[in-house]
Amino acid sequence: MNDNRRRSAFTMIELLVVVAIIGTLLALMVPAAQRVREAANRAVCANNLKQMGLALHLYYDSYGHFPPSYIYAEPGGPPPVNPPKIEGGMRPARSGFFVSDRPIGPPILPNQGPGWGWGSLLLPYLEQRPLFSQIDFQTPVEGPGAASIRTTVLQVYICPSDNNTGIATLTGNIGQPIANAATNSYAACYGYLGNLDYVPHLGKGLMGRNTKYAARHVPDGLSNTIAIGERACWLAQTPWAGVLTDVAAVTAPGAPVYATIMVGSPTQVMARISNRPLLSPNSEPYDFFSAHSNRVQFVFADASVHAISSSVSVPVLRALATRAGSEVFVLED
Repeated sequence: MNDNRRRSAFTMIELLVVVAIIGTLLALMVPAAQRVREAANRAVCANNLKQMGLALHLYYDSYGHFPPSYIYAEPGGPPPVNPPKIEGGMRPARSGFFVSDRPIGPPILPNQGPGWGWGSLLLPYLEQRPLFSQIDFQTPVEGPGAASIRTTVLQVYICPSDNNTGIATLTGNIGQPIANAATNSYAACYGYLGNLDYVPHLGKGLMGRNTKYAARHVPDGLSNTIAIGERACWLAQTPWAGVLTDVAAVTAPGAPVYATIMVGSPTQVMARISNRPLLSPNSEPYDFFSAHSNRVQFVFADASVHAISSSVSVPVLRALATRAGSEVFVLED
């Protein structure tokens, strides 16, 4: 017997309409999903900075001052103390660094050992006391005995929007491999301008080499002074552990900037505010930089976290980067 029932089916036009509708919905949904993902990543990054801010104050309660950007033992002088109740100092680095902001040729990298940085000093206050207890602060960060420490990946020092994070092979001034180390998406604030490679102890910010600034050294106010900010591995891969001798801070391949720049060892743990706005295409490894769109996140000396727009003027950034500039400004998130 013949089956006379009609079978329903899409016509070609109906099929094309359905495909067009699905494509339109996907085009609307994908950017929305990306925005939601970026908002979540930005919140995680802000939480990382908040934890660092609280750790800074726990360190302050223990030692009576904020931590230095890194520990340096001048050749011939006494070694740093372990645990790190270090003494401040105003002695200049040994000669050899380029003086200009843009070096001509590769920088010379004098010994900055032992080099353990703020990321290491805050470990006990970031639920990493067992890792902290393994550090011998009298030995250099790049030493073979410290390999397992400096290659430990810590999520608190990784912005989830950042690229090139994880374990990186850090290189010297002619591209020679020096050591592997886990990266850091954040850097301590050296201040405004100044050659942080040549005089890493003379910055106008909250943290420099061997510094031990207390609240009395911050007349601008803790709520008006940057402590730590984003310096994404997207711009330059740098370690959380500290300053590795003979390692240069180099613009990362594929960074969204105009030029590849190589700068000296202290930049591994510090960044500064320069005469250009945030996220400038002229940014260099010693600039703060973020993988977030149109903003860079910072934790201030009072442990508050602020996302600062790339449109904020340089005078305002300068005021925020210095601890004792007496500048008047208004910061709006």
